[in-house]
Amino acid sequence: MVFRGHEITTGTANKGDALIILEITKSDGVKIEITSKVLVKYGQSIEKSVKEILAAANLGNARVLIEDHGALDFVIRARLETAIQRFLSEKEY
Repeated sequence: MVFRGHEITTGTANKGDALIILEITKSDGVKIEITSKVLVKYGQSIEKSVKEILAAANLGNARVLIEDHGALDFVIRARLETAIQRFLSEKEY
């Protein structure tokens, strides 16, 4: 996934956490890329959570990269919500 230098990063690459990179865009819809050792088992659940959080924030255009390191769902949701809040408070898109 290619970002244009307007992204926000939250989380860490530590065990039990997730590193999330978010860029809110003006077009192109939602693009999600997930890397995880448990992608086959939990990939759809992670993607669903991401889409729910973006929809709740009325964001229909975003690029999201998630590097999962064994994070539970609430951790991924919290990291993404934090990224959204930081992006909206710091950037004009």
